[in-house]
Amino acid sequence: MDLIKLTTYLYILFFIYAGVNHFRHPNFYDSIVPSYIPFPRTSHLLVGVLEVIIPLFLLTKYRSFAAVLMIAFIVILYLGNLHVWINNLPYGNNYFSNAQHTVRLILQIVLIYITYIIYKYG
Repeated sequence: MDLIKLTTYLYILFFIYAGVNHFRHPNFYDSIVPSYIPFPRTSHLLVGVLEVIIPLFLLTKYRSFAAVLMIAFIVILYLGNLHVWINNLPYGNNYFSNAQHTVRLILQIVLIYITYIIYKYG
């Protein structure tokens, strides 16, 4: 198995795990949904569903479209994390330092880069 395929499978598993987590720990996600988003529980459960479904399309003939959609999705999701950072809100039961938020931002950029690699070479 080549490195791109392995990376794609691990990427998909990561997002499936993240998506399922919205259903396993809904109270955690309720606390980080920005207040300006209506129906926070429904919104983050929908995000969980999308985190499972969209990456699966990377295994289909719609891989390119799914990769572009994932990049947009990751950027939109980061807006919630940015909301937590700017407003110094707890992330679950913890408050992140600026350094931790910066690491989180870097991880989002890495995910976008991995998505681009899957798009370009997958």
